[in-house]
Amino acid sequence: MDQRQENYKEVIIDLIYNLKYILNAYLNNKNVPPGHPIYILGQRIDIDENNIEDRIDKIKQLVSETIWITYRRNFPPLYQSNYISDTGWGCMLRVGQMAMAQMLKKHFKNQADKREDDYDKILLAFADNDSEECKQFIEFQNKMDKQKDQNFLCPFSIQKIAYLAKKEFNIDAGDWYKPNYILFLLEQLHNTIPIRSSENLKLSVFNDSCLFLDQLMNTMFETKFKSDQDLEELLEKDQLKSKNSLAIFVLTRIGLDEPNSRYLLILDELMELPYFQGIVGGTPKRAFYILGKINDHYIYLDPHYVQESENKDQIQENKVLYRTTYSCKYIHLLNQKQMDTSMGLSFYIHNQTELLQFWRNIKLIKQKQEDFFIYLSNFTPEFVDYSNQLEESSSKLNDDDVVFIQ
Repeated sequence: MDQRQENYKEVIIDLIYNLKYILNAYLNNKNVPPGHPIYILGQRIDIDENNIEDRIDKIKQLVSETIWITYRRNFPPLYQSNYISDTGWGCMLRVGQMAMAQMLKKHFKNQADKREDDYDKILLAFADNDSEECKQFIEFQNKMDKQKDQNFLCPFSIQKIAYLAKKEFNIDAGDWYKPNYILFLLEQLHNTIPIRSSENLKLSVFNDSCLFLDQLMNTMFETKFKSDQDLEELLEKDQLKSKNSLAIFVLTRIGLDEPNSRYLLILDELMELPYFQGIVGGTPKRAFYILGKINDHYIYLDPHYVQESENKDQIQENKVLYRTTYSCKYIHLLNQKQMDTSMGLSFYIHNQTELLQFWRNIKLIKQKQEDFFIYLSNFTPEFVDYSNQLEESSSKLNDDDVVFIQ
C-alpha cells in the first residue's frame, strides 16, 4: 500500500489528544505531594520534603532520563491495514515498548563493555518505520529453518509488532491490546531477534499472578532443574555460573472492579525493591508506564501524545536530534485508588546473587502480608506449562481474565 498523509479528521484528533496531554501535565506539575522518600525504577530518592522545587527538579530529571515512547503519525500503513497512526488505540503497545526499552537500558548499563552508542541503539530498536526490514522479518518468520544469526536493527518497531499480533492473536491494527498480548509479543520478538549485545538478557513473562523459581533458574542458567533439588541452596552456594540476566514480567491483578486497599500496600513494597523496573498498567481504558511512587501517588509516563513518526534512517543519521522526542519533560501523577486492577509488574535481575536476593525478598513480603496476590513456588506445578504460552494464551484468556486498558 502506498504511503498517505493524515486526513483533516485525523489531524484534529491528534490536536485534541495533545491539548489534553499538555493540560494534564500542567496540572500535575503544580500538585506534587509532600513526603519522602521517592521511589523510581528501583531507586530510593531522599530529598528534603520542605524544598518542593528540589523535589520537582529531581523527579523531572529521573523522568526525562527514562525512554518515553508515544503515539506516532504518518508511518507506512501497518500490516494488512490503512492505519498510518496509532492515535487512540496504541497506548498499551507504546507502554509495552517503554517497559522493554527500560529493560534494555538497565541491562546495557550493567554490561562491562557498555558503549556510548547503547542509548541510540535502543531508540533505533523501536523505530516507527523500519523501512524494508519488516518485509525481511516477515520472510524470516515464514522460514521453516530460522537462522539464529539474522540481524535486525529494529526488532520492536510498531510494524513488526502489528504483523506478529495479527499472526499470533488475530489482532488487527486499530484493535486494543491487553497487557498480556503486548508482553508476550515483545517476549517473542526479543527471543527471536534480539538487538546486538542483548542476547544474554533473557525475558520471561509469567501469567496468572504466578512466579516460579525453577522457571527463573531454567532461564538464567539455560538448564533444567529437577524437583528434588533445593534451588535456593544451589543459588546460595554459588555452584552455578551464568552470564545471563533476567527481565521478568508478572501479569497480575490487584482487585476486581477497583484496587483492593490491602493489595495496594503490597504493591508499595514491591515498588520499593531495587529490582523493580516499572508497571505496564494505567487507569481503566488508558495505559501508562508507571515508574514509581510518592506517598499514595504513582509517577508515570503517558504515551497519549502524538508525534511525527521517525524512521530507521532518520534516527541513525540524526541521533542527538531524535533523542529529544524520546524524553519527557513533565511529571505525571496518578492517585493509586484510580489504578486499573490489571497490570504487568517488571523486575530486572542482573546475576545469580540478585536472583537469590530477589526471591528471598519476595518471600519475605509474602510472609508479612497474608493477602499477597502473587502465587510463589520453587517448582512449577505439573498442570502449568509455559513452553508454548504465546501460542496458547489467546485461547486461555478472555475479557474476565484481564481488563482492557487503552
